[in-house]
Amino acid sequence: MAELSLRNLDKIYDNNVQAVFGFNLDVKDGEFIVLVGPSGCGKSTTLRMVAGLEDISNGQLIIDGNDVTRMPPKDRDIAMVFQNYALYGHMSVYENMAFSLVLRKESKNVIHQKVLAAAEILGLTDQLNKKPGQLSGGQRQRVAMGRAIVRNPKVFLFDEPLSNLDAKLRGSTRREIMLLHKRLKATMIYVTHDQTEALTLADRIVCMSMGYVQQVGTPLELYNTPANIFVASFIGLPPMNLFDVKVEDGKLKNDLFEVSLDSEQQNLLKDYVGKEIVLGVRPENIEPGSDVKATVVNVENLGQNTLVHMHVGAKRVVGKFRGWCKYNINEEITVSFNKMHFFDKETTNAIR
Repeated sequence: MAELSLRNLDKIYDNNVQAVFGFNLDVKDGEFIVLVGPSGCGKSTTLRMVAGLEDISNGQLIIDGNDVTRMPPKDRDIAMVFQNYALYGHMSVYENMAFSLVLRKESKNVIHQKVLAAAEILGLTDQLNKKPGQLSGGQRQRVAMGRAIVRNPKVFLFDEPLSNLDAKLRGSTRREIMLLHKRLKATMIYVTHDQTEALTLADRIVCMSMGYVQQVGTPLELYNTPANIFVASFIGLPPMNLFDVKVEDGKLKNDLFEVSLDSEQQNLLKDYVGKEIVLGVRPENIEPGSDVKATVVNVENLGQNTLVHMHVGAKRVVGKFRGWCKYNINEEITVSFNKMHFFDKETTNAIR
């Protein structure tokens, strides 16, 4: 496997549109990195620069100490799994998985051993004689992964590999990718817009927006200590509730409610007294209480939890309550915030 270093990568197209700005990341040997963000944030472009499918406008790509910035894709020892599988329909599963090895002119015996080993890992042994058209979407994606495994590359790249699958298959294939990583102990970089995939798969997440890296950290770090409002609202489902509030007299106030601050929070916000900040509260940190008046708009009972959609004044707020809760539409309730995040209104950065 391999270590990677992405140093100040820029991607500028011929029309002077810049898709990626100063991307920096060091990837450890065997690490599973997930690039996540909305469409157009630059995550797939970054992955394609690593693969060599897009030229790097500025910066360096280092793999195992070697500068591969200007190397062609075939010399980087990288395997990529695409969103659309990219399988040859006229070839069998066996032939698809063996294709790159045939091009390398490996011996038939070596090819056979590698294909059978990959098929065993992916549960495809009884599918080897079938054509891709005879397989389910999940099986086709496993064939695409098998084609990458047989090459034994230094780095595996995944470009939204589950986006064409239905919800059930996404879950099962995601688990297969997790097991594959543990079994191969491979260096993997994975692109997705789905935060569930990011949170469940990653050793570390790179959250991107508009071509810039917003935060790099473990899933727990991004969830518990988001670096700014974008990360706070993007990571977490349902997303974090955000309120404009003013800091004064040991409290946070606006036209809709006021909540008290403990001594630690007051110390944290001492430079913001008399100023407006943004208060963030995750849905699971809202609970029945006595601080904030709300009107129930809708209730989604999920068994273990209940999503309570409510209006606080004219603002739509979502609470995630424990257990099965029964509320009537338009019922007046009061809630409290048991954990709060604070953000600078001008910079949007978290107040630490």
